[in-house]
Amino acid sequence: MSLVVGTLLDLLHNLRPFAGVIVVAYYSFAMLGMELFGDVIKYEPDEFLDVTNASSRVQACGSYEQLGYWANNFDDFAATIVTLWDLMVVNNWHIFVKEFSSVTNKWSQLYFIAWYLVSVLICINLFTALILEAFIMKWDRSTHLGVEAMHQSSNSRRTTQDLFRDMLSEPAEEDLTSQLHSHQFLMEFESSLDSP
Repeated sequence: MSLVVGTLLDLLHNLRPFAGVIVVAYYSFAMLGMELFGDVIKYEPDEFLDVTNASSRVQACGSYEQLGYWANNFDDFAATIVTLWDLMVVNNWHIFVKEFSSVTNKWSQLYFIAWYLVSVLICINLFTALILEAFIMKWDRSTHLGVEAMHQSSNSRRTTQDLFRDMLSEPAEEDLTSQLHSHQFLMEFESSLDSP
């Protein structure tokens, strides 16, 4: 448990630059989203629907309207941040893309694809890598290095391959050569070369 707590405390130090990247990404896409999609989706409450015509109340299952996603829009900064968060955690993102591209044009899908690339594939993966690197470094220091080795290697950083180096053994060159020469495919290849 102390390893996890120590990792989280070390992580706070490295989190400030990453938080700056997230804030810039959110702010940039929020401003662009408000310019592109501000006030394009209009709220249609049920009381304005024609109750005498039952077909006017029918909404496609799983649609933006049926799910009541009216608050998820780009009309103001707070709603835009919530919408970008929903898109980042991939919460029914296809419904947002379909609705906003239907009220604007198909090129608006590029905005959502760009946000997916920046937020999910870059930022979330960087955050995961930051957590894993902090944990591996802390685990490495606490389990594999003694006090003397810690002082000796304080100037050099260890890699993740070093974590498993003592569990692996490198075969001798003679073993590799004999296994290579006795491999079935290589022997078949050599016999095909010898035969005319």
